[in-house]
Amino acid sequence: MRRLFRKFHLWLSVPFGVVITITCFTGALLVFEKEITALCGGDVATVTPVGEPLPVNVIADKVDATLPADVDVKGVVVSSSPDEAYKVNLSKPKKAALYVNQYTGEVMGKDERIPFYQAVFRLHRWLMDSNPGEGKVFWGKMVVGASTLACVVILLTGLVIWWPRSRKMLGNRLQIALKKGKNRFWYDLHVAGGFYALLLLLAMALTGLAWSFEWYKDGIYALFGAGESKNVAVVESRTPGVVGLTVTPGSRVDTTLTVCLNSAYNENGAMEQAAARWNVDAVTAATNVVDARYVDAEPAVAVAKIDGVTAATVVDARSGATIIADGNSGSTSLTATPQATEFDSWQKAYMNVLALVPHYETITVSKAAVSVKSTAYGNTRAADKYMFNEDNGDITSIELYKDSARSGKLAGWFYSLHTGVWGGLFTRILSFLAAILGTTLPLTGYYFWIKRLYGKQKDNK
Repeated sequence: MRRLFRKFHLWLSVPFGVVITITCFTGALLVFEKEITALCGGDVATVTPVGEPLPVNVIADKVDATLPADVDVKGVVVSSSPDEAYKVNLSKPKKAALYVNQYTGEVMGKDERIPFYQAVFRLHRWLMDSNPGEGKVFWGKMVVGASTLACVVILLTGLVIWWPRSRKMLGNRLQIALKKGKNRFWYDLHVAGGFYALLLLLAMALTGLAWSFEWYKDGIYALFGAGESKNVAVVESRTPGVVGLTVTPGSRVDTTLTVCLNSAYNENGAMEQAAARWNVDAVTAATNVVDARYVDAEPAVAVAKIDGVTAATVVDARSGATIIADGNSGSTSLTATPQATEFDSWQKAYMNVLALVPHYETITVSKAAVSVKSTAYGNTRAADKYMFNEDNGDITSIELYKDSARSGKLAGWFYSLHTGVWGGLFTRILSFLAAILGTTLPLTGYYFWIKRLYGKQKDNK
């Protein structure tokens, strides 16, 4: 029986060993991606605390003002660490986000991998291959998945081969000799190193398969009673709303204006009031406004053409007061009715949740919900959700992680186990060492296999 397992171990290791080495090595690099990125100068998530952070709604407003019309702010992630920048999640592209200095409002940069780690990740997942599209074979993904599946079998057959028949043999197979020559060192590294890394390598391989094969993912979810594992797309409609008159030069302003027109411009010879919804960035969303444009200046200058009357208005960015500076409207006055922005309730909801949960890892504020991740251990994606009223920020309901769907819990555990973050820095170090040992196992195996083949050829001669 042991001889049969040796054959399986060898036959799978020879064709898949190279890919297993690449996958393990790139996986080891990914364990400390954040730290290595910081050393390479690509860290945009670290800030220097100065005073008090800006409110969440102000951060969202500032970012939203810089975005194209078809991109929205989806949420703001607040870390418990004061020197970690706020992360603002965007509606597209997928997983897009910006880091913002919460003390100044400055956009630090995109949440994206540096080129080196983009290559490492693609090599780890797909052997640098690209998705050919629906209905076509994604060969890179398939080869990595098949190699990972082979790795599971190789590890299990290796355990059977390794299993000692006596206590003395057990002692020999648990040590790595450093002073008995290179052959003994490579042999012990393969045998003992494989045993020490076995559990973590199995955990990383078995969880990693969920990203390679849908049949495996569905089967493992069903095994744990999690049911359907596929993601459900949630489509949200966003109706442009009227927002306040608090103006920052260069930002977007929506408001309802009551414009008093001089009788000289009234066909009936009397004063006339015209109410208009004025969107200075998106003219198509405005009503009763023939033309509107925004000029980046200090103080903010907006020019609106309302009912055929052109008036240049100066908007005080601090007080929100407006006056007509010039134009053919004479000296008629203009007043504004400021209204709440769509993000105002986010800050109120954030403060309400903060009063309930003083200790947290991160808090993510998004449309009608606040997610609180309270721990850095176990399932690191576990979060309690607090639903809130979008008008006033009052908490309306609470969805605790312990009561959430089993499929969501399982997905979080798969990620935490695969990346090694489930036990904090300690398990990340162990996962790194296990991945490094996993990198050496095929190489040492190839060394002895080739040496054995060469020895047989020499004996035959």
